Amino acid sequence: MFSRAAAEGLTEEQKKRIVFGECYSALPPPCHAVLVLGGGVDEMQSRAANAAALCSRIPVGKVIASGGAVREFGGAPKAECMILHGFLHEAGVTAEIIEEHDSKDTIENILYTFTLLKNDLLSEKHLTVAVVTSPWHLRRAVEIAKCLMPRTVSVYGYHALYDAQRLAWERSPELKACAENELRLIREAVECGFIDDFEI
Repeated sequence: MFSRAAAEGLTEEQKKRIVFGECYSALPPPCHAVLVLGGGVDEMQSRAANAAALCSRIPVGKVIASGGAVREFGGAPKAECMILHGFLHEAGVTAEIIEEHDSKDTIENILYTFTLLKNDLLSEKHLTVAVVTSPWHLRRAVEIAKCLMPRTVSVYGYHALYDAQRLAWERSPELKACAENELRLIREAVECGFIDDFEI
């Protein structure tokens, strides 16, 4: 099990399997909501482009731009959700865009999104939500969403170039650093019970 493995003893192949172990390039079914997670400015631009690609291929009810952390953008400080909103609009998203202003990390992204969907959860028997984030971040984000969302919500992850980025991580020091950090966060999430333990 992952929780019993020594972090320093993991092979590169095991690390790749843990962080990129699922395939998120397959289209989800029509979505009540697409949740786009905030991050660095370049990351958000990429995530917005992927959300737009998804919205152009399946029916989507609304897009939630999530992130309350403040970033420097265009010479002024702005909340991630505001920057994301602009990128989503520029990328051609025509669905309703809702800003979530309060979250500062992945767990809060999910929790505060859940509060934005509470009226829909009360009126609908079942909801489908797609999480859009960077490839190295998808596994943890999707697993946390599955853990924190009610059973009446089906959660999917999506990235249009997931397979290509999964293969490229070993050649990019920046991607590799992100994946190494994500590995540590996945371990913490397992130890805290946000993600079920798993075989590696």
